[in-house]
Amino acid sequence: MKAAIILATGFEEIEAIAPLDILRRGGVDASLVGLDSSEVVGAHGVSIKTDSTLKSYDFSTCDMIILPGGLPGAEHLSQSSELRELLLAQANSGKYCAAICAAPMALAKAGLIKGAYTCYPGFESKVSTSAPSKEKVVIEGKIITSRGPGTAYDFGLALLELLAGRAKRDEVAKGMLLA
Repeated sequence: MKAAIILATGFEEIEAIAPLDILRRGGVDASLVGLDSSEVVGAHGVSIKTDSTLKSYDFSTCDMIILPGGLPGAEHLSQSSELRELLLAQANSGKYCAAICAAPMALAKAGLIKGAYTCYPGFESKVSTSAPSKEKVVIEGKIITSRGPGTAYDFGLALLELLAGRAKRDEVAKGMLLA
């Protein structure tokens, strides 16, 4: 299984690194992919060297695209027409699209939020006209959303379960003292 975590300048660091770490612990080929460059600075000044960039990553073999929130990172993601096309292609191929915090607005801009969802409080109007769930993680078909920094581990574990199964999720959670 293969996953791409898309980083834009101003991303929320824990929402990118926690799922990345969990997925890699679970044996998923997870990569950090820079939206515009191979070095991206997060919302709290942490500079990350990515594995690839949006232009050079092979999305044809990618099972899941993951969008961390943070500001202005989530706004950059939602403004990218190139990313919007990738998200639509991913969804049309029956593959997973996931977003946490403010990043569900990028999924919404691509027209992918059609049912239950969650997001960071205050961003609901940028995601949907319907009320969000208060659950930590919401799975609606192949669309996965989560609330924010405090739910990053739950988000990562949910993504791992979808890609590698419940047993692998439980094994990683136990090893991380999350179970």
